[in-house]
Amino acid sequence: MPSTTKALRSRDRTYRFELGDMLCAAFVCMVAALILFGAAIAPYDPLVFNPLHPLEAPSMAFPFGTDEFGRDVLSRVLSGARPTLLVALAAAAVGVALGATTGLMAGYISGITDEVVMRVMDALMSFPGLILAMLVVVMLGPAPINVVSAIALVFWPRSARLVRSVVVDLAKKEFVDAARSRGEGDVFIVFRELLPNVLALLMVDFSLRVTAAILVAASLAYLGVGVSPPTPAWGLMVKDGQPLIEIAPWLVIFPCAAIAIASIGAVLVGERLRHALALPGVEARR
Repeated sequence: MPSTTKALRSRDRTYRFELGDMLCAAFVCMVAALILFGAAIAPYDPLVFNPLHPLEAPSMAFPFGTDEFGRDVLSRVLSGARPTLLVALAAAAVGVALGATTGLMAGYISGITDEVVMRVMDALMSFPGLILAMLVVVMLGPAPINVVSAIALVFWPRSARLVRSVVVDLAKKEFVDAARSRGEGDVFIVFRELLPNVLALLMVDFSLRVTAAILVAASLAYLGVGVSPPTPAWGLMVKDGQPLIEIAPWLVIFPCAAIAIASIGAVLVGERLRHALALPGVEARR
């Protein structure tokens, strides 16, 4: 009887794990489809004015309604996925990559170098993330690459401190001493011995940074920084629809829903990765 119960529980765990994997894969595929084909599958041109249908409520012809210029909100939400999600993904990737490199080098070298680097990271973290990103975009200009750089700058010190906290302990492990005894250089040890042991942590960190990047990118667009009309970006759509929220709430509800779904989905993917990769607790490679 105990063995049967154990087998049933094992099958239950396997089923839940597979279901979670499929849901995460479906979400990732949905995000990729929105980035690549969002504008193509939009039923109407998101930029063309239609004075015959201003501020129409959701209907069969316009499932998400129309704005004050008669533009289809569904088409604008689909087309607005790329300016928001692509920027978020790129910014999270750059920020985590910079943070991983900085954290690996600082944690491995330690000493005065570690202190100096971490104090610089602390200085960057002392600025509120959104304000720091706004300052960078205002100074560099509203080009997409500048928005990506600004958001990545916000994530850089946070990822660096996370990786450094793990590498400090890993650098004391026997496999690092063995690599040194073989005559391996510091660069080899950092990227061939230490990096593989933090890859799982970086994957989870990246998924969570994507969540924050979506919110920061949408906030920048809402504040009029980084995206200019008539580009359909989710944050900008919320800003444009806010004055009309009492008579046309769908102008705000649907882009906000898109932001919420994307953010929550990224969090769930991160949680799924954390459980699948057995984090926290990164063990040294033997």
